[in-house]
Amino acid sequence: MVTPFNRDGSISAEMTETLLSSMSSWGVDGAFPLGTTGVFPWLRMDERRNFLELVSSKSVKMKLYAGISSPCLEDVISLADLSRDLGYNYAVILPPYYIRPGEEGVRSFFSRIFESTDIRFIVYNIPQYVGYQVPLKLLHSLAAEYSNFSGIKDSSGDMRYHERLNQIRNDDFSVYQGQDDLFTQSVLLGSEGGVCGTTNFMPHVVEMARLIGEGKMDSAAKLQAEKINVMIDALKNDDYPSTYYYSFYHSAGLKGGYRLPMLEPGKPSRDLLDRLIDGDRP
Repeated sequence: MVTPFNRDGSISAEMTETLLSSMSSWGVDGAFPLGTTGVFPWLRMDERRNFLELVSSKSVKMKLYAGISSPCLEDVISLADLSRDLGYNYAVILPPYYIRPGEEGVRSFFSRIFESTDIRFIVYNIPQYVGYQVPLKLLHSLAAEYSNFSGIKDSSGDMRYHERLNQIRNDDFSVYQGQDDLFTQSVLLGSEGGVCGTTNFMPHVVEMARLIGEGKMDSAAKLQAEKINVMIDALKNDDYPSTYYYSFYHSAGLKGGYRLPMLEPGKPSRDLLDRLIDGDRP
């Protein structure tokens, strides 16, 4: 999820409810607030806690995945406890970032969190922002040791790594693709599905999943190539994640804002996104 903002940069409860309602109407299975697209590092801790509470109260029967990432162990555990109390199904955590620890430091960080509460956890692998890939050997070891380590969201774009993640997958451990334009390939490798940013403003990933479930792989691949991949290319024409926010606001007919240092995309990007979104309207 994006974190919808008013024009003054404050969080909008009304726009958040609009977003959740749209996602639910399209058949999105779950809501994931305070991920990367949700710009969680730019929110105060009290804002993060309040936003988790807001989403839990307006989630329209979707599963709930709470973003609780921080390099501060105590903050992560506090948000994990809150997420459990609010009824979230999962808590999603990055490995520690900015100052990079060794592998044993990463192991100890995750272990302490998994032991802290009985909520189920999803590890979030996104090396382009964290600075390193979560080692496969470490993930195997932690999955074997902790029953509440329930899966991984992989946004690396590294399909060799992603394929090997599916060697861990079983009935109690899920693998999710975090890149919309790699969805069909990942499901073919055994992944559970995707945690996809374009579902903030378009339903095509949900339609792709339906087609795959019906065994219509050619139709799913065509939809990915002609709609999802084209949109992903357009979203990359300006600074991430401003294009996702603009696309949500435009698709919903809202006058939303941006939290600094995020700025509104430039006019060429806005015009392109307008054409793609308006061209998909029924």
